[in-house]
Amino acid sequence: MTDESDIPVAGAEPDEASQTALAPVNPHRPNRFVVMWRKIGGGSLGFSILLHAAILLFMASYFIVRQISDKQVDFLPGGGTRQGAEASADLAEKVAVKRQQKLNKITPLQRVVVENINADVTLPDVPMDALSLPDVSSMTGGGKLGSGGFGTGGAGGGFGNGFGSGGMGGMTFKPIFMFGMELKNVKKIAVVMDVSRSMTRYLPIVTKELDKVAFGSNLVLYFGCGLTGETKQNKALDKTILTTDDDFKTFWQVWEGKTPLNMPMEDRRKLKYDPGVPMPLKDIYEMMSKRKNTWYIDFCGITYAWTALMSKEVEQADAIYWFADFQDKVTEEMMDKVLKRLKARKQKLYIHASVKGRSFEQVRDGLVIPSGGEVIETELPKK
Repeated sequence: MTDESDIPVAGAEPDEASQTALAPVNPHRPNRFVVMWRKIGGGSLGFSILLHAAILLFMASYFIVRQISDKQVDFLPGGGTRQGAEASADLAEKVAVKRQQKLNKITPLQRVVVENINADVTLPDVPMDALSLPDVSSMTGGGKLGSGGFGTGGAGGGFGNGFGSGGMGGMTFKPIFMFGMELKNVKKIAVVMDVSRSMTRYLPIVTKELDKVAFGSNLVLYFGCGLTGETKQNKALDKTILTTDDDFKTFWQVWEGKTPLNMPMEDRRKLKYDPGVPMPLKDIYEMMSKRKNTWYIDFCGITYAWTALMSKEVEQADAIYWFADFQDKVTEEMMDKVLKRLKARKQKLYIHASVKGRSFEQVRDGLVIPSGGEVIETELPKK
């Protein structure tokens, strides 16, 4: 029989022992910190922090790798060491090869044909970075300045015997030797030639020598070698004429022939070229009539050779070479005028005599030596 005290009564609270027996057992219950972390959403926050940290770490490693990678540069300082010099030389070679490859690719060789000498020609543009230009510092001696330089400054090369025509004809960048004598500190030369009848046979020899040492140099022909008179007497004294002009035929035929030198001026003006009369010294005439940068002064007597020495055709030269026999009269007054003009132009006068005539010493002492020139003593063949 059951005791009434053992029967549970509705609404009655179980005792402590009963609650303990009925409650489930949890041996892994989290601590208070974990419970609190979960309540405030700490799991999501931690995941976000880890994700951003991973992104920052990746970006940092990427930039570090880029910074330490080798860069392609066109200049490396030598630093004054052998390793630096070798690195600079190797880099310079690579840059030169790259520039040449670019030049070959951009500007292939082309042939240009011009039928008319006066035609306008337009050449293709070449990019400046494709050209191998000299270093400015090397031209000014910059290689000697500062530390870690690449050597001393310097420049070399040349431009041949001469170039250009007209005022620039005959310029050369090497020493000029006329018949074996060096014309010191002379880069451009002009020639005045006595073409009186006894002197004309030397004209081809002088012309060939001139074109050998400074091709295309200006050449002025004058009949005689005297230094007297005034320009007011004859307007023709100030006029130089190209030998390629048709009037040269008349000058050569008349005055290299047998026309009397004392013919009155009125009769001289009537003289014309006669195709029926043989041309005197035809070979020399043809040579002179075809040569560029060659002028003559029409016959006006034998004592006005200063018109050739002071002409505009020779004013750009560093030195004037004068070939004559120096048989004609000279005056101190006229030599002084010529000397002043030479000094104003900073020109030297060199003379070369076929024979040392009566005025040779006067010209030497009054013009050649004061101007800084010299006498060329080489004897030329008469034929």
